[in-house]
Amino acid sequence: MKSKGNLFEVAQVFFKMGCIAFGGPAAHIAMMEEEVVNKRKWMSRQHFLDLIGVTNLIPGPNSTEMTMHCGHERAGIPGLFVAGFSFIFPAVVITGFLAWLYVSYGSLPNVEPFVYGIKPAVLAIIAGAVLKLGKKL
Repeated sequence: MKSKGNLFEVAQVFFKMGCIAFGGPAAHIAMMEEEVVNKRKWMSRQHFLDLIGVTNLIPGPNSTEMTMHCGHERAGIPGLFVAGFSFIFPAVVITGFLAWLYVSYGSLPNVEPFVYGIKPAVLAIIAGAVLKLGKKL
């Protein structure tokens, strides 16, 4: 295990995940495991799985809770808040922008096929993440 990290490192990791991770909690947690267990070695796989178990006992959004657990493990209580904010903020901005686009242009006939085309891609990503995480659990 590496020593405790700084808040900038925590913010950087979870901001990136907040920008690129989509597909729901299963996909987020699979990406989180790859980043914090396999790549950065912040904690052992067993400890990560234990945190998933704790997260499932707590009501609320599992992927955000896991983000906060990982931030806490890496940088203490400040890391919990930094990780949570860094993970949520990009999603809020992206969702707000997409909602504005949808309200402004969603009913145009040229855009509707694009909206329908995204659905299969999202389902495939979610299914892949669920299968990968399911094998480990």
